[in-house]
Amino acid sequence: MSLREYLKEKRIDQIEDDEKFCNEEYEAIMEYCTEQKFLITDDDLMCIIDRGLNDSYEYRRSEYIRDLWMDFDDVPMNPDTECIEEEWSGFTAGTHREEIWTWFEETYGISVAKDLMGL
Repeated sequence: MSLREYLKEKRIDQIEDDEKFCNEEYEAIMEYCTEQKFLITDDDLMCIIDRGLNDSYEYRRSEYIRDLWMDFDDVPMNPDTECIEEEWSGFTAGTHREEIWTWFEETYGISVAKDLMGL
């Protein structure tokens, strides 16, 4: 389901009270993006931009990625092999940390070294 369909299903554009509309629209969009793990389509992003919520989206996306990275930081890792010792976010135990770092970079278009190290 696309974001446009999701908002239509939630009847967001039918809310008449301005304050309630703004709150419900924001919450619905962020809920959708979180459910999608912030891996949304170009059409979804255009919908967010058209609604004037791009800055909020980018902020929440950055928070999501940071929190995911912090979660990864808690995964036990063998110091000799640099492989995780338990399953994490779809990666099996035994996956090398660099494979996961590459996944972060390719999936979210970020640099692990510049954007996530030192958090």
